[in-house]
Amino acid sequence: MGDVIHKPRHFWAAGNARIRDVFKLAYLFAFELSVDSAVEIIVRPVKSRRTLEQNAKLWAMLGDISRQVEWPVNGVMQRLDAEDWKSLMTAAARQEVRMAAGIDGGVVMLGVSTKRMTVRELGDVIECMYAFGVNKNITWSEPKGQMPEQWEQAA
Repeated sequence: MGDVIHKPRHFWAAGNARIRDVFKLAYLFAFELSVDSAVEIIVRPVKSRRTLEQNAKLWAMLGDISRQVEWPVNGVMQRLDAEDWKSLMTAAARQEVRMAAGIDGGVVMLGVSTKRMTVRELGDVIECMYAFGVNKNITWSEPKGQMPEQWEQAA
């Protein structure tokens, strides 16, 4: 019989309320591993960018909004694509609008890159979208595809 090879698991929590649940998951995983070998547990603050799960959730929600809501643009109600909704939602979550003069006149709205957002910042955008969805009776779908199995979030 050969040794069972276990992939490392990463557990994260966005907010103090979930720390206990994350430690329970990590404990169960470590306990299972410790039967065969030693384990290493690393705890560190998350200062990384958004998670893959958050990114999938963001784009699923943006797609839902773009299919279900019309929004005024230049005085005309129309459907916006997911990129346009991302600009609107990030501005709403940050309560900030950045405008620049256009090269040939007019005004250009400058968006915020979600790639550079932290877990907490993107969480704020997603919460803003949920609040918007309540007012617009949005039916939410689930993200397509799964996050990598080594990433788990406490429920």
